[in-house]
Amino acid sequence: MKIYGVSQSTGVERLLKIERGIDGIVLTVIDHVGEKERGRVIVLAENLLAAIMEPPEGGSIMDGLPQPHGSPMRLHVEVRRNEVLLRAYAHTGESADVAVGLDDLQDGLEGVINRG
Repeated sequence: MKIYGVSQSTGVERLLKIERGIDGIVLTVIDHVGEKERGRVIVLAENLLAAIMEPPEGGSIMDGLPQPHGSPMRLHVEVRRNEVLLRAYAHTGESADVAVGLDDLQDGLEGVINRG
């Protein structure tokens, strides 16, 4: 499932692609124009759901699951009223961010989780 959003750091329109992986939820941040992938992180579904259903002030940081290619990633999730800010980043400094609607993210996660 794809959700339209915008980068909070650059203002560029982005897509958040949500997929079910073998071990968790795969979140991929893609530029809307040109469809260049900016970052990918795999997180446990229960951790991501907890971060958006019972959001702590200042957000949550979760470790991404190991991936065959690329640096280990972390995900920062912050809920601000009806918007969710997601930033995937690695210790190497590479990062990708997108802000999406809370309802859209919840619907996307529910659709992906319930498919399997």
